[in-house]
Amino acid sequence: MKPLKIAVCVLLLLNLTGCWSRIELDQLTFIFGMYVDAGEEPGTVEVSISSPLPNRLQTGTQGGGEKGKGYSLVTKTAANITDAIILIQKDLSRQLEISHIKAVVIGKEYAAQGISELLDWCKRQPEFPLGTYIMGAPGKAKQIAELSPVFEQLPDQVLRNFSKENMMFATSVKDCVLAESYGMGYALNYLSFGEKPEKDDQGQPIKWAGIQGVMLFQEGALKETLNVSDSRALAWAAGHFAGRLKFPHYTVKWEDEGEGTASALFYANSSSTKLRMTQNGPVFDVKLKGKASITYFRDSKGHGATEMSGIIKKLVQEKLEAEVNHAILKTREAGVDVLQLGTLLEWNQPEEWRKLQERWTDYYKEEAKIVVTAKISIDDFGALK
Repeated sequence: MKPLKIAVCVLLLLNLTGCWSRIELDQLTFIFGMYVDAGEEPGTVEVSISSPLPNRLQTGTQGGGEKGKGYSLVTKTAANITDAIILIQKDLSRQLEISHIKAVVIGKEYAAQGISELLDWCKRQPEFPLGTYIMGAPGKAKQIAELSPVFEQLPDQVLRNFSKENMMFATSVKDCVLAESYGMGYALNYLSFGEKPEKDDQGQPIKWAGIQGVMLFQEGALKETLNVSDSRALAWAAGHFAGRLKFPHYTVKWEDEGEGTASALFYANSSSTKLRMTQNGPVFDVKLKGKASITYFRDSKGHGATEMSGIIKKLVQEKLEAEVNHAILKTREAGVDVLQLGTLLEWNQPEEWRKLQERWTDYYKEEAKIVVTAKISIDDFGALK
């Protein structure tokens, strides 16, 4: 029994030794945002990292009582992303920690050159969370880091919420990596950037960012950009990739039985894509569903909203189908299978996929048969009955 007691005591003592490899929090610099641009010299990449400054986040002031930003931005240029990160680390007194990153933004010029290097770098970093949202900027990505976080503490939180709240697409690094491995296309939110006439507390112009559409990618390269209308329609059709849109809004007009206008605000929307095999080959059915409330109604002959509900429903469905068909046509012209119909074909009809796999991009552009149908319901007429 005595040897057993000694062994138990030794095991208990070993648990008290602590973590020999631990790093204290005050020795780390947490990266919340990463901004990737093409370097000024050909063949180089410019990497910027945004990290919070805990002392300013707590007090909102710098030493001496002066107000300052709650984050810092460090930029370095090198031949590749890894070398740029190493250069950034050399200039910092703390060790970089990337496991808490919120968003990755890529500049348009870098996107045009291809983002395969970036995706490969993300895959090779064991601490990098592949669920991190990724989006594109109209100019330099690092300019987006200058936005004024009016309702948040940090710009990176604003960018994360654009995707998290399903303003358009909710594309993560993982989505891009999987699409690349399948040879499919994908879409990233395309940001806008500008200045407001108002000034902040320090007298500086307030800089804002929004979403002006999406970027379409195939094989890591930027192929096309879509405007807000096409992007919204495409996001609805790609619901299982994009998440559910937040409150899409449609306005329709009629003239058959007097002139009238109505606006439908959707509080629920979904989509599904199914494959049908026919004698002429595969047919892809994209089915859209939604529940809407009437937020605006006017009719020149005094008809009520409930009386005109059938016409409103028909017009909204037709408009939705037309917009989605137009958005899909844009993706076909660009040769980017954002809905990943090829993957659906591979899963359900592997023999047919093997016939089309080598020329899938051309087949999607010129021959794929896609049928879009919408079915909506109007559940709330409010006080406009």
